[in-house]
Amino acid sequence: MTLYRYFPRALAALFLVAVPLSSSCAQQPTDVSRNAIFEDAVAPKVAPRGYDLTIVEFSDYNCPYCKRMHPVLKALLASDPKIRLVYRDWPIFGGASVEAARAAIASQWQGKHAAFNDALHSTGGRLDSASIRAAADRAGVNWPRLQSDLKTHKNEIDALLARTNRQAAAIGLSGTPGLIIGNYLVPGALDLIALRTAVARVRADVSKVK
Repeated sequence: MTLYRYFPRALAALFLVAVPLSSSCAQQPTDVSRNAIFEDAVAPKVAPRGYDLTIVEFSDYNCPYCKRMHPVLKALLASDPKIRLVYRDWPIFGGASVEAARAAIASQWQGKHAAFNDALHSTGGRLDSASIRAAADRAGVNWPRLQSDLKTHKNEIDALLARTNRQAAAIGLSGTPGLIIGNYLVPGALDLIALRTAVARVRADVSKVK
């Protein structure tokens, strides 16, 4: 997989340069393939019917830039019904981040991931066990069911987090948030104008190929 890195400047102006994958890609070819990153069966997704573009988001619930990016992505999805979003939790800010990521992933089995993801990103300050529980309550998550799913799906969640960590390293991410939009890697948070410009660029590239 060849990725290109976007560098935003002056809001909507976006420049790109080729970014080679790290050596771990060769060591883990199946784990870090495009299909493995975009189509992971356990990673939560928002997939509208008839989507024509996929964004993969690497994020941490304790990352302030991820919190800033969250409403931007929400606005993009609300205005563009042809975008699929794949959530790749990459908890790099400590134990509370891991706890939040595990809980968010587990919430998909009761159909609450979107609401819980929103509540976690909307929580001010650093998360801890109490604020994670409070976010779950605000999102309407059934807490006993969540605890059961965390146990039942423990191996799946652990494996997903391990895969995401390897994939983030392989594509050269050094922090959160990070987006893959088509064949472009966007490190760091973007505003809505820049994000829409990146999406338009990817769609234009696809149209040229067709």
